[in-house]
Amino acid sequence: MAKRKPSQIQTFFSPVIAAFILLVLLSGGASIAVKFSYAELPTFWGAALRFGSTTAILWLLVAIRSTSIPRGKVLLASTLYGALGIGFAFPIMYWGLERTPASLHQIIFSLAPLLTLFFAVLHRLETLNLRNLIGAIIAVTGIAIIFSATVSGDLSIIRLLGLVLAAALMAESGVLIKPFANLDPIAINAVACTVGTAIIVTISAIVREPWILPSTAGTWWLLTYLSIGTTLVTFVLFLYVLKHWTASTTAYMFVLIPLVTVILATSFAGERITWLFIIGASVVLVGVWLGALLPTKPKTSP
Repeated sequence: MAKRKPSQIQTFFSPVIAAFILLVLLSGGASIAVKFSYAELPTFWGAALRFGSTTAILWLLVAIRSTSIPRGKVLLASTLYGALGIGFAFPIMYWGLERTPASLHQIIFSLAPLLTLFFAVLHRLETLNLRNLIGAIIAVTGIAIIFSATVSGDLSIIRLLGLVLAAALMAESGVLIKPFANLDPIAINAVACTVGTAIIVTISAIVREPWILPSTAGTWWLLTYLSIGTTLVTFVLFLYVLKHWTASTTAYMFVLIPLVTVILATSFAGERITWLFIIGASVVLVGVWLGALLPTKPKTSP
């Protein structure tokens, strides 16, 4: 008896699509939560607490599951992944967010698909696809439309460039770990977060920040959300999606996250959703559909 082919609905609502959507939703409030955390926690120390908590949980899961610790090339890739994507990218991002609106931060990070595609081509993991490139450009244009009338104030060019560097580091780290994305995400992230946290703690010590714990329930909740929701869960989801999708396609999460950020900012800060936002959001969705979600027709033999 012939096997039934999966319907289009079953294909669309696949576990990978679900993981990707959850990844975007959980990440949407990260930049807002980070900016709120500045009220009580020093910049780099707040990042150290976030990733230190995640590291402890990951190693506990490794012990409970008796997971093998990465060795050889996997250990090297996990170390580089943690150093670039966490240890250097996040301190730069936290530093940049001090004087940059969360909306503008998300605009810059929406460049990640373009940066990832560029790095993936350099590593010979992917070939340059014109459709992906056009889709990314359309999506980034939509993000620019959304925030074109909202970005103002005293901005630091150095910090903006720092955010571009952070986005590039995260894009490169995703490309480096792509060949090993089919391995256990808990073990890989445990090593990566350990390396990243050590670097962040060192940076905090160099600038002589006070190492304090939150004194209010609100800050503890923010730290819990950042360490578990936007770090532990999203890092595992990221590697799961990366296992099934290309690095440049997975990076489209950085294009959708700003939309979630605006919705959350509207709910908690009283901002209004304007027609400019609706138009820009539509452009973003078209770009993501064209560059990442539009099925590719298989080549047929002559």
